Amino acid sequence: MKRKMLNRLMAASIAAIMTVSMTGCGGSADQPASGDATGGDTQASTGEQTGGEEQKGGEAQTEAAEPGSEAQTTEAEDDGTPEVRIDPTTGEPFDLGGMEIIIADWWTGEEDANTDFKEAQKEYRDWLQETYNFTMVQKNYAGWGWGEGSIGEAFVQAATSGSDENIIYILTNSAATAADVSQGLMYDLSKLDGDVIDLSAEKWQVNGEVNSWRVGDSVYCFYTGPSEPRAGLYFNKTVLKDAGIDPETIYDMQLNGEWTWDAWVDIMKEVQRDTDNDGQNDIYGCVQNNGGMVYMCVRSNGGQLVTKNSDGTYTLTADSDAVREALHFGIDTVTNNYFLDYGNEEGTNWEDYKNLFMSGKAAFMYDDAYCAYEGGWLTGQNPVEVNGVTLDQSVDYGFVMFPKGPKGDNVTNKSNNLYCMPASYSDEKARQIMFAYDVWSEDVPGYEGYYALLDNLYGGMKDTRSVDETIDMMTTNGVDDWHAIVPNFNPNDDFLYKLSVGSDVDAILEQNLPAWQTAVDEFNASLKE
Repeated sequence: MKRKMLNRLMAASIAAIMTVSMTGCGGSADQPASGDATGGDTQASTGEQTGGEEQKGGEAQTEAAEPGSEAQTTEAEDDGTPEVRIDPTTGEPFDLGGMEIIIADWWTGEEDANTDFKEAQKEYRDWLQETYNFTMVQKNYAGWGWGEGSIGEAFVQAATSGSDENIIYILTNSAATAADVSQGLMYDLSKLDGDVIDLSAEKWQVNGEVNSWRVGDSVYCFYTGPSEPRAGLYFNKTVLKDAGIDPETIYDMQLNGEWTWDAWVDIMKEVQRDTDNDGQNDIYGCVQNNGGMVYMCVRSNGGQLVTKNSDGTYTLTADSDAVREALHFGIDTVTNNYFLDYGNEEGTNWEDYKNLFMSGKAAFMYDDAYCAYEGGWLTGQNPVEVNGVTLDQSVDYGFVMFPKGPKGDNVTNKSNNLYCMPASYSDEKARQIMFAYDVWSEDVPGYEGYYALLDNLYGGMKDTRSVDETIDMMTTNGVDDWHAIVPNFNPNDDFLYKLSVGSDVDAILEQNLPAWQTAVDEFNASLKE
């Protein structure tokens, strides 16, 4: 996953290598919108972030594979030509007969190949299309969501009408998606596993989606490559150093598996202090944006408000020991003792936590990785004004995973958009489309393991350990928020936003359990209709 220095050295030459290969074959980010404080469904996507799985070489093949055997590849040419995959049913290279395939989303526009990687990727994909006789394009096909004119509506129409188009649909992580799965509208990819795709390969498994949306042995949704990094803890290095704490020790604890709730609290105890002896703290342990941090405590302790069952139904688990322990830690320990509570002061704005962190009023801040994407509000690359105050963007900061609880791990929230095909497709059509997508999502030669989003992050983060270590963990340690897809399940207004300094955690939780149980029961019933 980590970007290798070799990629930089090869970037200048890869285009030339691919040009030679093709000649021999005859060929020629805004900030994502968060759905709720728990990090649920997103309405925008940064799209494909990686070249995909590493090319599989294996031993060179000296003769064609017998029909019906496992797919084989031809020997790679010395000039850098990628290996050609053999169709086990014919013993010849795959030929898709000029099939035109669309990857349908709601955001893709015209994009220039303005980096070395994008240029190499374009040339590689041109070679793929020439070699296997198909075309593939990802484009803005319909609107977001599931209403009139949406991509969700287009998918349902295709699945129920027997559409003859060759389309992979990208859908949101939502109740409607779960309904499509339960009602048999999605093609079961397990029928192709071991044929044209290998669902056990890293590129399919690394983000967890093929397993998250599995029902029994059937697989309905997929997403290749690492998940987009999400929420974690930023720390102000100057504040830590002033308190006698080496900021690098936080990265060291994360690396060694010792970044825990207790370790975090120990640092906040040292940092939080009254610097002018007026009886009021001038520097606090942390500042946050409403209930986001509190629910991350739940995730980091292995808890969930709702869990998904193997049969595709859902269970309310908000009353578990893991959830209660996490909520008490988030409120009784962190919020009551170390949180800079700014929301009750006159003239305050919900975004003021940004000013407070950047001006050194708090050591830690809970927020998303995209805040430090190149050009983000944390980077200092563009002036940012919050509530009439221009941020001091000279602050030196780091970024780590959220500390783990006694029952959990260092995790982040996961919110990938989901790829799928209509169940109306014939097995042969699905086989051809998924072969094309499988090679399309492979690593670009010379960029094995390359993660395109890292260029963005290296341009925004203030140090490299935040990217090489933290982001590396985030792309594989994401957890699902299943409550986010349950209709009428509100974890915000009646729950998270009521949890503040001095709150009675158990009372607020108990007040919400009956309504949540009803929402889950009604959702399960709707899935069986």
